[in-house]
Amino acid sequence: MNRIKAVQRALAGRANRIYLEIGVSRGFTFRRISADVKIAVDPALRLSARSRRLADEKACATYYFEMTSDAFFANETSFLEQHGIDVALIDGLHTYKQVVCDVENTLRYLRDDGVIFLHDCNPALALIARPAASQAEFMAQQRGPLVIGVWSGDVWKAIVYLRSTRPDLRVAVLKCDMGVGVIRKGTPESRLSYSAAQIEALNYTDLANDRERLLNLKPSRYLAEFLGERAELPPT
Repeated sequence: MNRIKAVQRALAGRANRIYLEIGVSRGFTFRRISADVKIAVDPALRLSARSRRLADEKACATYYFEMTSDAFFANETSFLEQHGIDVALIDGLHTYKQVVCDVENTLRYLRDDGVIFLHDCNPALALIARPAASQAEFMAQQRGPLVIGVWSGDVWKAIVYLRSTRPDLRVAVLKCDMGVGVIRKGTPESRLSYSAAQIEALNYTDLANDRERLLNLKPSRYLAEFLGERAELPPT
């Protein structure tokens, strides 16, 4: 299981499937997703002509918005109201506050049975989880012989935040692909009680010591249960 298979599974069986991806960059994921309408958002779209062609072949209509997610939600309200969102993948700026903002904005247009996926929710190393304002800043912070280009940032704190503040959402993290967060509307199976200040103060050591509880960490097979009526689909 990975984020691509998870997204595709959540889209399966829906009519007029609308897919939103925030943080498209070169289109590694976007070009592989099949949906009726696909919406790409990134301040610096870097898809090659081939990637765009492959992405377009897997949709009836594809829309590209080269702007920040904040600008997209501020300026494209009519577009979003017209289309709605069935499934979204948020994989943009890897700061927990921006991820929370992207989730809350997406929820305004998410269908009642819609699903939001978050990438990079379960970093395996402290270096990967180092907070930074951008990928460039993260790379500039690195010193010494060990240089890692994979950056998850503190996205994991968005899970803690949502589980602490949103009694109307089911939230968990699948133990695969750097941690795939899953969010949908409904009553949570368990909650956390951290304040905003306490979440701000959390660090990677806290995550490493209490990973299962903080993230509501689940095996990949949990996705079938999470998707409810789509649980009868064959495993991927």
